[in-house]
Amino acid sequence: MNSETERKGKIITMLFTAYGQAGEAERMAMYVKKLKDIPADILDKACDKAVMESRYLPSIAELIQSAQSIAEQISGTGSPSWEEAWKQIEKEMRNTFVYGKPQFTHKEIADAVNAFGWEELCSVLTKDLPIVRAQLRDMYKSICERKKTQRMNSYILGEAVLIESENKVRLMLNERRKQD
Repeated sequence: MNSETERKGKIITMLFTAYGQAGEAERMAMYVKKLKDIPADILDKACDKAVMESRYLPSIAELIQSAQSIAEQISGTGSPSWEEAWKQIEKEMRNTFVYGKPQFTHKEIADAVNAFGWEELCSVLTKDLPIVRAQLRDMYKSICERKKTQRMNSYILGEAVLIESENKVRLMLNERRKQD
C-alpha cells in the first residue's frame, strides 16, 4: 500500500470513529476503495465537513459530492449560483442587447440562454420578465445537474477524473498550508 492510500485509510478510520463505527473494517475498506481517486487532502476536508454538518455517517456518494464541491470552490471551476448567473444575463441584456453576442463566464449560462433564445430573451416585455426568469432558472439548473451527471458517468466509464482540476486543487491546498 502506498502512503496516499494509507493516509486515506487513516482518514476513513477517523471518520468512522467519529460516528462510533470504528469496528466496521469491511465497510471502511469499501469506503477507501470507492474514494480512491479523491486526493487525500480533499478527502480529509470532506470528512471534516461531514463530521461538522451531519449527525450520521455520510454515504460514499455524500463524501464524493462534498469533495467535488470543496475542490470546485478551491479551484474556482464550479458553476455559479443561479443568482450569479442571472446577474450576468441581466448585464449582457443591458450592455449587448439583441444586436450583439453575449459573453458569459461559464458554459452553463450560455447554454441556458441559447436554449431559451437570446433574441427572445432580449425581447421579453417587462411584465413577463418574472415568468421568463423562472423558466430560464429551471433551464440553468437542469443544465448544471446534467453536467454533474455527465461528469460522474464519464468517471464511472473511465473517461474522466473524479475531481476536475485536481492538480490545481493540490497546488492551491499546498499554498494555503504554507501560509498557515
